[in-house]
Amino acid sequence: MQAVEKLLDNDAFIKKIQYIIVILFILLIALDVYLAIDNTVDDDTISNIIKSYTDNGLYILTFFWGAIVANFFLPTNKPLLVSGTVGSIILLVIALFIYWFSLGTLVSSMIGQTENDIRIAHAIYMVIGFLLGYLLWRQSR
Repeated sequence: MQAVEKLLDNDAFIKKIQYIIVILFILLIALDVYLAIDNTVDDDTISNIIKSYTDNGLYILTFFWGAIVANFFLPTNKPLLVSGTVGSIILLVIALFIYWFSLGTLVSSMIGQTENDIRIAHAIYMVIGFLLGYLLWRQSR
């Protein structure tokens, strides 16, 4: 465990990881653009595939997006409520609960089936994911 902590304190190692993440992000965007230009299959871009899954009621994607936003963009100096591992497990269990019991479609059916109602249901799940990610799964500086 001390070897990992040593690596995380090494600025050169952190810079390399940041460069790798940026390169992977650029490659992902390039692949999405290539798939958008390629006309052999309609709607085969990464963006369209994710949109079709969320349109079909896969609300855990927006739930995880909210949790990831809280994790990456709001680090803390204060002690966490629970350890990072326990927070990750809690988020995963809640996501599986949402998926298995189709809570996303339950919420969207309670709100309504128009396009704006579905957007509101996705926003609700994103806010729930953000709040749980903020409370349970934040990175420490």
